[in-house]
Amino acid sequence: MKKIATATSQRAAQPELPGVAALDRSRGRSALSPKRPTEDTSGLADVFPYYAGFSYDWARSLVASQQLPAGAVVLDPWNGSGTTTLAAQHEGYEAIGVDRNPVANIVARLRLSSYEQSPCLTSPATVPKSGTSAKDDPLAAWFDQKSISRIREWANHLPSLPSGEASLSYVALFRTVRALTRSFEGSNPTWVKRAKSEGELISIGASDFDSAISCEQEFLASRIRESPAVAKGKFQLATANSSALPLPAESIDLVLTSPPYLTRIDYAVAYTRELALLGVDISKDRSLRSALMGTTLIRGDAPIDFEMGSIAQSLISEISSHASKASSGYYRKQAVQYLRDLLQGLDEVTRVAKRGGLLHLVVQDSYYKDVPVRLADMCIEEAVLRGWTFSGSDPYPVRRTLTSLNKAARKYKKSEVAETVVTLCKA
Repeated sequence: MKKIATATSQRAAQPELPGVAALDRSRGRSALSPKRPTEDTSGLADVFPYYAGFSYDWARSLVASQQLPAGAVVLDPWNGSGTTTLAAQHEGYEAIGVDRNPVANIVARLRLSSYEQSPCLTSPATVPKSGTSAKDDPLAAWFDQKSISRIREWANHLPSLPSGEASLSYVALFRTVRALTRSFEGSNPTWVKRAKSEGELISIGASDFDSAISCEQEFLASRIRESPAVAKGKFQLATANSSALPLPAESIDLVLTSPPYLTRIDYAVAYTRELALLGVDISKDRSLRSALMGTTLIRGDAPIDFEMGSIAQSLISEISSHASKASSGYYRKQAVQYLRDLLQGLDEVTRVAKRGGLLHLVVQDSYYKDVPVRLADMCIEEAVLRGWTFSGSDPYPVRRTLTSLNKAARKYKKSEVAETVVTLCKA
């Protein structure tokens, strides 16, 4: 067993970054970049860093620049950890965030509700030791039975979700387990390994785990206390698919979002430890993993024949005809499935947006082997086909991508890629 005898080290509280920058009118775009800085604390982004997404300061600057009417509603149908909804809330607008991943929604709720509450911490003394059974627990992929028992005693003692108070406790638990299982992370930040033998399992005493989670609660509380007071708009979070938004037609004034990219990032695997804490074992129950956009699993019942624009059709053709192994089989199916999810999401965004409503998409081009995936151009074409008017695009060079971490992919020649902010208006 891997013995852990000390608590998670105390994180130093970090100050909020400077306020929202004004738009740089001479350049026609925000003086800020949508790319998240290496050390991102603004908007409580550091409470539980979520892979991908864009910076809070940039999002708030963009929302503030739109001159939306009072009572406007801002939507992110791929909400992740809630940067869009937080930016809209802080500008006084109603914010709606939709994400299929329950872990993302818990983190988003903490960020959104933290400004409405005084941090409430759970004392280890109030968590009873009940001899919780750890048999068949999804946490058994990383922890021994004794450790799982204490983790579950904490989890079972937490307030019911959803609530802001419960969110702090759950995120503290997420942070503690993630810190303890750091050795199972590899060079790919979105892939988490599992223990291959009992000798790799982590063992931590109850008092040490209590100390570790108390430390994480204090860190979160300190970040909440030091965050400045802001204007507060209403918010709603929904655990749902972007292909079936639980919203009425023509109810949204502004959509700001970043859909998952076609880079084969499996978000269920990336957050497999946090899902395990919620009782979801993705190794046995594949329903959530299969439902998430960008999944590496192929849904057996998903239709592959649907209407798509010429750029998407060309991409599928190039992938299918590529000489590399499985291009005409698995990789073609995965790309078709991704595009189907993306286009269904755009269909729903089109349905719920008001006439004259705005859509800002943050998308990143990529490569399949040496085949360019022109995601920005693809999104523009597909949105125009759905009745949107293209207003402009703003590319930002990307210096480092997941492809650079894959040694096998490096042999294929590629050009630089960009992350692009695409702006459209619903006619």
